[in-house]
Amino acid sequence: MPGSLTIRPAVTGDLDLVRWALYTALAWDPEDPIPPFEAVVDHPKIAVYHAGWMRPGDAGVVAEVDGEAVGMAYCRLFPDGGDSQGFVDEETPELAVAVRAEHRDRGIGGRLITALFEMLAAAGVRRMSLSVSAGNPAERLYRRLGFRTEREEEGGDLVMVADL
Repeated sequence: MPGSLTIRPAVTGDLDLVRWALYTALAWDPEDPIPPFEAVVDHPKIAVYHAGWMRPGDAGVVAEVDGEAVGMAYCRLFPDGGDSQGFVDEETPELAVAVRAEHRDRGIGGRLITALFEMLAAAGVRRMSLSVSAGNPAERLYRRLGFRTEREEEGGDLVMVADL
């Protein structure tokens, strides 16, 4: 029987978990493999999502089962303009979320996003954005949680926003 799930705020020491979550979110489609971990997360266009983790505007939550991290949702502001896939404006943080494969389909992703929404709303953040690849089944979860399409990118990828 699985242990009980707890959700805690992310801390500076969670950088490796941030990098894992980012890679896992990017590698969502097993039919479309991506390059190895280090090649992806250290690429300059991807490193903007984790470099200097816990800078102002960074926030996150971690799901743990029996003290082991099984998922993470985090967001980052891009105050210098559109350095990110899901950029909307300098005041809207962009979300990334991932859950370990063996813990998926248990509602953990939704609980993580909801906990992050609550944390950000309490801090005065008004909305959150994300980018989701065309065909990613996570789009259904995002819509259930209140995300709506802000714009469609070339190739069918969506930039979505949710009011907090």
